[in-house]
Amino acid sequence: MTTFIVFAVSLILISLLFLMKSFEIYRGRKIFLEDFFLKCDKLIHQSALKIRFWWSQISFRNIGLIFSWIVANIRESSIALKRRFDHEQSHFFTKKEIDLSKPKNSPSFFLKDVAEYKKTLREGNGGGKIES
Repeated sequence: MTTFIVFAVSLILISLLFLMKSFEIYRGRKIFLEDFFLKCDKLIHQSALKIRFWWSQISFRNIGLIFSWIVANIRESSIALKRRFDHEQSHFFTKKEIDLSKPKNSPSFFLKDVAEYKKTLREGNGGGKIES
């Protein structure tokens, strides 16, 4: 069904194109769409000439310096963007630095009690007997 619709639309458009062209030849003047297309072609041609002129002004001797400047600017801007993004985000997402000078404590109260019990055993405090 879709193929039939595409075929019908294209057939109608082609017949309309031939009808417009025959009308144009019969009248001896251009239709407004063709004038519009000619103006667009003129703009495209002028743009191509400007690009060609600018391209001819480029010196390729220093192209390595230009690329290194672009890479450095991209790197600096990405670092600045990352710093701004990290600053706006929660510190939950950032990795904490480990302070080696800080003594390691037990992660839970149970392990803290076990560590204290072992410490008392080493010191020889009554064999770790609990008095009531």
